[in-house]
Amino acid sequence: MKVTGEALELAFRIVLSCPCAVTHGEEQAVFSYLEDLGDHEVADYAPVLAAFGAEDTPFHGLAAFTEWMAPDPSDPTIERHHVLRCNGSGYHWRLAAATLPEKSQQVSSISRYLLAHMVLPAALTAGPDGTPQAEYRYDGGEVQFESIFLPPEYEADAAAEWAVHLGAVVNPLDPDEAQLLRRLGEANPQLVRHRRQVRRIDFADFELLGDWRAFCRARHAPFYAPGA
Repeated sequence: MKVTGEALELAFRIVLSCPCAVTHGEEQAVFSYLEDLGDHEVADYAPVLAAFGAEDTPFHGLAAFTEWMAPDPSDPTIERHHVLRCNGSGYHWRLAAATLPEKSQQVSSISRYLLAHMVLPAALTAGPDGTPQAEYRYDGGEVQFESIFLPPEYEADAAAEWAVHLGAVVNPLDPDEAQLLRRLGEANPQLVRHRRQVRRIDFADFELLGDWRAFCRARHAPFYAPGA
């Protein structure tokens, strides 16, 4: 299996916003490998998987998902659209829903919890105090994401829409990618049902977990913004 540099970076940034059971040392090994790759460079994926002691990480799930999608599963290449499909489709919704029994003491709203776990297309806006916010818009409504984490290396006006996951801006989207995420959302009847129950999610006080923006900032800083 292979992976493009830009696909690996997107997958890595998504994991940084997630409470995944991976260690800093494992993430550092993946980041060190990623740093040497150009955006469109194609590299072996095996060193990424070899960085982890467990075999059930999001990186392993991405590999399995791509193999399932690939016309030739014997030699697939993970591209950006695989990462978006893996994390923005019903596949990821079902994975998040499966954690609910374990997470029940940390979930105050199932609808907010599951919607926040999806990679969604969103437009960035400024809140009343000037802090970044994001709007996930769909036909018939919108959800406001407040107190989001915008990595300091990104400019809010650099793209019309961005991929947002768990209150973190993870990558700019081109129009085709944003449309792909919208189609995936509309094809997920559970997402369509639950999003109607959500008007806003404040990541400064997310569910029963507290300040998720601070969590994302702390996870991001060792790799992209030391000392931030």
